[in-house]
Amino acid sequence: MSKSGKDSLLINKIAAGILTAGIVFWCANRVASIMVPDEAPKKVAIAITGMQTAAAPAAAPAGPESIIPLIATADVSKGMAFVQQQCSACHSLNQGGAAGVGPNLYGVMGAAMFSNASFSYSDAAKGKAKGNWGYDSMGNWLADPSSFVPGTAMSYPGIKNTQTRADVVAYLRTLSASPIPLPTADEVKAASAPVASAATATTAAAAPAAGAAAAPAAAPSIDTMFATADIAKGEALVTQQCSACHSLNKGGASGVGPNLYGIVGAKMFSAAGFGYSDGAKAKAGATWTADAMSDWLKDPAAYVSGTMMGYPGIKNDQTRADVIAYLNKNSDSPIKLPGT
Repeated sequence: MSKSGKDSLLINKIAAGILTAGIVFWCANRVASIMVPDEAPKKVAIAITGMQTAAAPAAAPAGPESIIPLIATADVSKGMAFVQQQCSACHSLNQGGAAGVGPNLYGVMGAAMFSNASFSYSDAAKGKAKGNWGYDSMGNWLADPSSFVPGTAMSYPGIKNTQTRADVVAYLRTLSASPIPLPTADEVKAASAPVASAATATTAAAAPAAGAAAAPAAAPSIDTMFATADIAKGEALVTQQCSACHSLNKGGASGVGPNLYGIVGAKMFSAAGFGYSDGAKAKAGATWTADAMSDWLKDPAAYVSGTMMGYPGIKNDQTRADVIAYLNKNSDSPIKLPGT
């Protein structure tokens, strides 16, 4: 220290302090960069399964399966039995036959779509009248008429089983003086390939991510639909689709099927004077509850193995509820339906 009382090394000490602080800051920065790198690691240390960065795009709904690969081996006799039982009440099948509820079906395969001159088609059908009835177009129409032609006047629910559709179309093909050619090997191959790839894509899309348990959403019970059932719609469907085989009036005679007056709440498969199949007789005596009637109408062949009723069933729950509500009303003693 100088005689004046001032530290001659003060400036040096200040400079040394600043330098030391800088060195400490630099060292700390280096240590931090080593312990906490600012680059993403090449390999994730802990992988969390089931996480996705973006939702997979929804797959487009698949249309009906092509019947082309099944036509050559289809059972024409089964197709004929099905058509005669379910279609002949509305359609004539003979050459030159008159139109009924629906157009004559003789020569329909290969003919122009919705263009039978003796029948009056809906505007929706006329709008779809492009090209001729081929195997795929007829198969798609029969699978679900209301989807093929939105607004169609034909309320038939469709033939959901692909083999049954093939049998029916194979039979319709024979209703002609000059049946259309059977599908070629190339056509069969082309129709078969998309089915396989679509099935693979559907399986892949449906598979849950690893570690994720995706529980299927529970379908609403039909019991919840009776409170809002539309009896008028049920009556319209029964009149159009069932009255050709079943009488609906009190004391009505049996036809292809038994009388349906008072059926809800009655004993199953027990109408006097009607000959039931052995499969139906095995269930005879139980009660036609609303739920039992729903199961039967949804898929008769599944409900009674070997049933003679060829009707494919009503797959839509609300439509079945409408039909059951009407059948229940068509009675001297309607039962209380669930949820009402």
